[in-house]
This record gives sequence, structure tokens and C-alpha cells, in this order.
Amino acid sequence: MVSFNDTLDALTIPFGVRYFHVDPEKGFFLNGEPLRLNGVSRHQDRKDMGWAITKKEHLEDMELIKEVGATSIRLAHYQHDQFFYELCDQEGLVIWAEIPFISVMSKHELEGINAKQQMTELIRQNFNHPSIMFWGIQNEIQISGERPELRRLVNELNELTKKEDPTRLTTMANVMFVPDKDEYNYVTDVVGYNKYYGWYQGKAEDFADWLDGFHQTNPQVALGISEYGAEGILQYHTNHPQVKDYSEEYHALYHEKVWGIFSKRPYLWSTYVWNMFDFGANIRDEGGVQGRNNKGLITYDRKIKKDAFYMYKANWSDEKFVHITSKRYVERMDDQITIKVYSNCDKLTLYVNGKEIGTKTSDNHVFIFENVGLAEGMTEIKVTSNQDGVILEDTARFTKVAQPNPSYEAPEEDKGGVVGNWFQMPDIEDVEVEEIEITDDVYSTRDTFKALMENEETKTILEKYLGNFTEHPMYGMAAGMQVDFIASMAPEQFTDKMIYTLNKELTKVQK
Repeated sequence: MVSFNDTLDALTIPFGVRYFHVDPEKGFFLNGEPLRLNGVSRHQDRKDMGWAITKKEHLEDMELIKEVGATSIRLAHYQHDQFFYELCDQEGLVIWAEIPFISVMSKHELEGINAKQQMTELIRQNFNHPSIMFWGIQNEIQISGERPELRRLVNELNELTKKEDPTRLTTMANVMFVPDKDEYNYVTDVVGYNKYYGWYQGKAEDFADWLDGFHQTNPQVALGISEYGAEGILQYHTNHPQVKDYSEEYHALYHEKVWGIFSKRPYLWSTYVWNMFDFGANIRDEGGVQGRNNKGLITYDRKIKKDAFYMYKANWSDEKFVHITSKRYVERMDDQITIKVYSNCDKLTLYVNGKEIGTKTSDNHVFIFENVGLAEGMTEIKVTSNQDGVILEDTARFTKVAQPNPSYEAPEEDKGGVVGNWFQMPDIEDVEVEEIEITDDVYSTRDTFKALMENEETKTILEKYLGNFTEHPMYGMAAGMQVDFIASMAPEQFTDKMIYTLNKELTKVQK
């Protein structure tokens, strides 16, 4: 707007042209060419700042995402700053933008007025950002349990989104326990699952069978992984990484295994690491860290890149580099150690205290040098690459000690398990397991904790065997899960005898 030759107001709208589609068998295509959506999820808060960040912090986040080599970002779980959407446009990243319709639908407002308003505003305010190609309508909303009004609202949100913007694709992030044949999988144009094999359930290797099974069951569904990850805290280290030790070593090994599975399945339209950065989460108290989710590839203050960051950079980025892992695991008791290196170079050479030891190649960007001897005192390890005449190197120093450093071990008692010890499990060793017929008209471990806790008789049975587990801060996340599903996550606690004992009593209660 101009008045007397003075510009009083102006609006600039950048313009981008692109076309895209998703094939259930071949994945994502941009401008007619296949593009693997190697994605990270982003929360925008950071240490000592919360959401009070400036353009400087947004720019720093973008540079880090570019460095790891990601081609896509899931902007969870709310509208992000307009400046960041603009950065995504400029950098050519593929964006999944979504509304904060998360975990639990209101018990009182059943029309979804707020969710629909947020969906409408998200689309209308960001319609002209070419980087946004997917609108997300919900995240793990099934946690609140089976509700007909919830299913109706999810369908209505999809219809609203398609009406507001028929040019983009709709998607959503299903919680991990949604069955493969559930109607939720057929609502949006494409679908994502938040799956945590290797952390909250089973082993990392379980991804392979589940992915192939889902794809075989639903060949018409374009499947992506909207979240996956494990906690990694830089203070903790071990030679024998396992689930829930919170070590940097398990965090990196987990991502190695999972990416190895994902990379071989071109039918996945996207995969999104949870998360690019550690972020605030007030109910969490894990690994000795309160109020934080530590699944990030980079620390909450953005100052330190964890080893797993470099695993992805080796697979996703063309920028050549060498990175020795476990450099923070300085004090070692071993006479010999294994040196693991992430790199996208062709071959690497290892030196110990200046002496050349050997050269390795790798077909998966993970280079392993075994039986590397440690001298008394400090040992310097250097790994180099001569890539097209350019010398790249990284150095680590280890100190041989007589006693283990106790600060390397997380203050967790149930390492190797995947579920927090929420339950006071009784001794039922004398029980003999028999076959029990379970019908739809009676309660059983096939029901959710929420359903069982809403009935006084079944509530009494659960509390008799499991104690007052509803006081646990994470119970709200598990309330919508079937007892059998939780049992699959914690078989050491929910033994066959325990499940039999519960069902023997629960099936006596009619629905």
C-alpha cells in the first residue's frame, strides 16, 4: 500500500512450482523423480530458552539438519515459526506440517471444534509454502482408547483438510499398537506409524518382519515411519550396549540396525528420526535426567552431535568426513578395544600412537577395527582417509585405568528391559497354565487398561495383581494399550502364568 509516494505496507509471497506423488510400492516422487525422504522430526524448543528463540536459533537448526543430509522434516506437533517454513522453502526440504491433535481427545467437546479450527488455520496460513507437501491430522490420538467419536473426528479432519487443500496429501502418525488392518490405516492419503522396536517394544531387528508384514497385508497403503528412536545420554558408555542402558553406544547401534532395515525397503514413503534434537518433556525422569526426552541426534543446547548423528551423515550426506565413535568413553579397563568409525569415504587407515595398524573398507559406512591394543596411560587413535587427494582425519584419546568409571553407568536397575517397572508383580510360581476360552462378552487381557480400570470388578482384579500402577507418570500414555500389548513389551514381568491368572479372573466379569 502506497500513500503520497511512501510505502506504508507490503506483502511478499515467494512462489514455488513442484509436483509430487507417493507410490505404495516405490515411495515418494518429486517432479517425476524418486526422492527418498530421509527425515528428522523437529521440536523447536531449546535449553534455557524454551520457545523464546530467535532467527539465529532457527538458522542454526536448519544448518544442522542440512549437515546431517536430511531431505525431509516432520515439524511436530504444532505450527512452527513462519521464518522456519521460509527456510524450508529456500532449502528445498520436503515438509510434513501438523496440528497439535495429540494422544487424548477431549472427553467433553466431542465435535473437534478446536482441532478443526487449528487445521483450517494451519492450511490457510501456510498454503503458499511449496516445501509443505503433507498435512498431518493427528499424532498417536488412539492412546485415549477406542472411541467412536474419535474415529468420526479423524475422518472429518481428513475431509476438511482435503476440502481446504486438495493439492497436497494428508497423513497421520498412528501410535505403535494400532493393528495392521485397522480402519485408521485407510483414512488419509498416506500413513505413518510411530514404532519403537528396540526401545519400548521388542528388538530393533523386529522392524523388518513388521514392515514386510504390513506391506503384504496392505499393498495399497503408502506406509512411512513417522517416529523411531532410542534414548542416548552422552555421559553413559559401555562395551556391551543394550536396551535401556541409555548409553551413547546403544543409541548409535540402534540407529545403525534400524537404518539398515529401512534403507533396504523402497516402499517406505518416508522415515523420520525421533528426534533431531533433545527436547523438553515435563513428565519424563529417565536415565537420571528429569524433564527431557534424550532421543535427539544432537543435545538440547545444540552444542554436541551424538555419534548417531554421524551414522546418518555417512549415509545421507555427500560431504566427506571421518568420525571415530565413543570418543567420550575415555577411561577404559581393556587391554584391547574395538574402534568403530562412521564415514562416507571409500577406505580408512588406523594409526595407534603414530603407528599405522591397518586399512579397512566398508559397504555400509561403518568401519570396524578390532583388537586395537591400549598402552599404559594414554593411547592416541587416529583414523585417516585420502579421498581424491584430500586428507580427512579424526583423533581420539583413551586412558587405561584399573577401575571402571562409575559415572559411565546410568542409574537404572532394569537395563535390558523395555518398559519401566510400573507394576508390583506377585509371586505366582505355583500356578499351572491351562487353556482359557475368551469371548467378546467378557473382559480379558485383550482389553485396554483404561477399559479395565473403568469397571470396578476388573479394576479390583488388576490392582490385586499389579498394585497401584496408575500413579506412574507414564500411565496416561499406556492407558489406551491392551494388557496383552504391554505384556509383549515386558515378558519377564507378564509371564504366561501372570496372563493366565489375570484372564482366569477377568473372564468371569461380563461386559
